[in-house]
Amino acid sequence: MPLRYSTVFYATAVILGTVRYGTVHLHHACSTRFGTVPVIKSDDEPDKFDTNTVMLVRNIFNYYLRTRKTPAMSDMAESRYHSLQSWRQFACFETFKEILDLNEKVDAPEEPFKSKYEALELLYRLRKEVEDFYDDNQEAYPDAKQIAAVLDYHIGVVHLITEDRSTGQRHIKACLEALRPYRLEPDFCLVVMKANSEMGILWCGRSDFAKSQQYLEECDKLYSDYTADVGNSPYDEKDLLLPPELRADDVSRHKKFESSYTHALYYLAQVYTKQENDNLAAEYCHKTLSRQLESKDFDSLDWAINCATLSDYYTSKRNWNLARHCLACASAVIGEDCRVPDSGMTEEELREESQAELDEREKVYKKRAEVARLWAKYALELFTESRNAVENHGAESVRELHISDNPEASRDRKNILYFDGLETTSYDESIPDHLIADFDEARKVFLTGLRWSEKAKDFFILDGHTSDHVELVQLQSRLYFILAFFEKDLERQCKMHKRRVDLLTSIEKELNPQFFLTVCQQLCFEIGETTNEMVTLKIAIGNREDVPSVHTVKKINSLIQNSVEHFNKFIGKLPETIHDDYLRPILLAKFYLARLWKKYIAKDTKSQMEFLSKSLQCLEYIVQYADAHSDMPKVFEDELVVSREMAHFLPYEISKLAEQLH
Repeated sequence: MPLRYSTVFYATAVILGTVRYGTVHLHHACSTRFGTVPVIKSDDEPDKFDTNTVMLVRNIFNYYLRTRKTPAMSDMAESRYHSLQSWRQFACFETFKEILDLNEKVDAPEEPFKSKYEALELLYRLRKEVEDFYDDNQEAYPDAKQIAAVLDYHIGVVHLITEDRSTGQRHIKACLEALRPYRLEPDFCLVVMKANSEMGILWCGRSDFAKSQQYLEECDKLYSDYTADVGNSPYDEKDLLLPPELRADDVSRHKKFESSYTHALYYLAQVYTKQENDNLAAEYCHKTLSRQLESKDFDSLDWAINCATLSDYYTSKRNWNLARHCLACASAVIGEDCRVPDSGMTEEELREESQAELDEREKVYKKRAEVARLWAKYALELFTESRNAVENHGAESVRELHISDNPEASRDRKNILYFDGLETTSYDESIPDHLIADFDEARKVFLTGLRWSEKAKDFFILDGHTSDHVELVQLQSRLYFILAFFEKDLERQCKMHKRRVDLLTSIEKELNPQFFLTVCQQLCFEIGETTNEMVTLKIAIGNREDVPSVHTVKKINSLIQNSVEHFNKFIGKLPETIHDDYLRPILLAKFYLARLWKKYIAKDTKSQMEFLSKSLQCLEYIVQYADAHSDMPKVFEDELVVSREMAHFLPYEISKLAEQLH
């Protein structure tokens, strides 16, 4: 096969064939910059060149297109449609690959968008080049405007990344306007969906949720229309600007399409949440989670937290079945262990471990603790609702409901709201998904709630997570409180309340009121309330005896004193006018104090008069405050009626005792 030398210009002319794109300018570029190069040709096929030659010529031609002046477009040869194709093949493809590489680069912190700005320059140049085609003759280039719209999308996205949102919005909006007639075509459906999604996210960030909803709902509609009317996997925004050999295959395109739709659903759920449209928010959150689980394309931590949060919504709707199912799925995905383990590393190894690794490890245990806390809240809510139902309707009526107080829950067992493919049996069996009516079931709910709250406390320790830890302790106190409701034995009830006091007191002693005043006040009120409950129980137990024993009397008086001390600590120094937020708790504390002093078992008449006088002082404060603040909120009406009655009769009782002393 003999060798023949030729100019690069000649080789290019052969390769281009009838395209004849920019012949004069190409010849100028090749001859002045690259000179003459050897080309291997075949005698049998004189117009075919080896691969290396073709690639060399393509690169030279690409160089020409990237360095030429835009007005040269008007000097093109007559075959314009093929010229656009050649532009895509020899200029657009290579440049766009360079753009993709630039977008992937991670720049130095001092110039975080350096590569993005370089990518923008190239995108704008491509945009200008393709614009010249349809400006010159739109009919000859029917797809030039569509390619320009796709470039507008890319330009807009990069502007959004570089935080130039107004410019980004302008380009993405231009993309949508140009491609709207082609929204159901495979070439442009996904680009239109992503553009709508970007606009929806943009307006959501600006808190214009109504406008965000419009764009995101368009994504939802577009997906439904396309899958129903077309069906095959659409191309994405990169495929249209890349050579065929670099485009995604059908499977990859399908995954991208589904992933983009899931992404839009996720934000649509957030928008519905912001608009307080809870039902739609839950529906779209569930759709998102289901699709993520099915595609196995999700972050397990985020998925579990979102699923557990969805459970919180179902709990608020008293749909115990779905609430439990979501929590079970979250735990099945994320695991249970919340205690950050000792790494077992030496001090030197710990120093070598990056902060990012430490943060990531802590993040895992924090998310597990958040799920554990939601389990505990589920138990408490189920417990509370069951107590109220038994108190209002009786145990037998509640038992007859059996499944749930929500009639939709039984239907939901069979509908699409379940997540398939996760093993949740052990979680399902650990706690009921319906209201309970007896102590055995109550104990099961109590133990489950206590176990999960302890797990959450393993991460939310008092030192460093004070508010979270206190909240969990108060939750445990409430679990004991409701368990006592289902317990019939008074002594055992008393022990449960004693456990509450121990839990709360241990925390209250650890906190400095100077830094945690509100929390300390809450704890003092609850301790006072709990010991007050114990006083009532101890008096009921003592009434079984003909004459209360000395031990019983001492115990009752000790509890009264403890309760009084904590209520007084809660009240503190009272202002002349109590803030509305504190009005009921403070007046209620005074009301409790009045009743406690009245219950004090005195050793003689004089002491009894002193206790009754203290009771009267509390009642008079309540009545006088109410009379002086007639416009105060109606949050204490029932207790105020009782306070007035007691304040009216108590002086007579004190007078009778005074008569006995004389």
